[in-house]
Amino acid sequence: MRTVGNWHLRVGLAAAISSAALFLTFPLSAAAQAQGSAAGAVSSSSPQADSVYEARYAGLSMGTIVSAKLYAADEKTAAGFADAFEAKVAEYEKLFTVHGDGPLNEVNKNAGQWVPVDCRIAALVQTAKTIAQKSDRAFEPTIGTLVNVWKIGFGGDKHPKQEDIKKALEKVDYKRIAVDETPGACRVRIDAGQSLDLGAIAKGWIGSALVQDMKRIGADHGIIDLGGNVALIANNPSGQNWRIGVQRPDAERNTILAVLEASAVSVITSGAYERKIESAGKTYGHILSAVTGEPAATDLASVTIVNADGAAADGWCTALFAMGSKKALAAAEREKLSVILVSSDLKTLWVSRSIADNVKVLDKSMTIKVVP
Repeated sequence: MRTVGNWHLRVGLAAAISSAALFLTFPLSAAAQAQGSAAGAVSSSSPQADSVYEARYAGLSMGTIVSAKLYAADEKTAAGFADAFEAKVAEYEKLFTVHGDGPLNEVNKNAGQWVPVDCRIAALVQTAKTIAQKSDRAFEPTIGTLVNVWKIGFGGDKHPKQEDIKKALEKVDYKRIAVDETPGACRVRIDAGQSLDLGAIAKGWIGSALVQDMKRIGADHGIIDLGGNVALIANNPSGQNWRIGVQRPDAERNTILAVLEASAVSVITSGAYERKIESAGKTYGHILSAVTGEPAATDLASVTIVNADGAAADGWCTALFAMGSKKALAAAEREKLSVILVSSDLKTLWVSRSIADNVKVLDKSMTIKVVP
């Protein structure tokens, strides 16, 4: 394979990655393979023409590893993906972060007052409110005060005091969010003491936004992975579906439970198997209940949703996981969501009929149930 582009060094990667964030642009031969990772693993069939150019990216952002493979029919277009992709990732991280300076954090700092915001923030907050209402608070955008008490994934290492949990819960209520989406003058208000946290929906939105951004500058095909939140640009360069691996919840990363074939959608998985703490002999996952203040009690190990709308897929993933299988299956049918649900004992896998023909389960010991 002849390399015709240049490696572009990017800064800010942790030692967990062997190199800095990189973009490489090169032509793909008929024998080349396009591979990546998404909720476990991704691969595609061989491109059929030498005129397809691939650009690869890897970097740290939003508390996870962000990677992308983007394809164009000419080298100049592919070479331009580097700066554009990195700039958009940085823009979106700043837009939705609550862990540093940014417009969303201004809403939290000024709780109790109307705060002017980018209209993209207002729209996503409204979407979050809608999912909270439809899921009966299994998804809660004002979970921030509770997240700040537990700090799972952010330095927390023990069960909080009950009085701290109770105090935090008093501020968790999406109904107290007000959103004004007046074009050019959008604003958001939360009650004093509340804290917005869009971490369970923003990455899905960002994945869909990156797809549109990259298509606008010439990406014909692509796969974007935001730490298990996968967004697909069309099909793979060979004209076939992408193959997405669904992570086995009880095993190391990239151990695959099932393979899904998909194109032009987002594929998002939620579970409590990666961000968790051990305290007093018990394990606590990071997905918290807005009712009990404790990590969600559920009989599900993971939830995967396939949807063209990344924000909807992301928000509903969290909601369905917290609901447990019975309510999750009812909600998925009601909301017309294409899902893969894995039971906590890893004995049952529920697959929506809409995607069942595109799912191959690798663990033959599991009972597969096709649902509406």
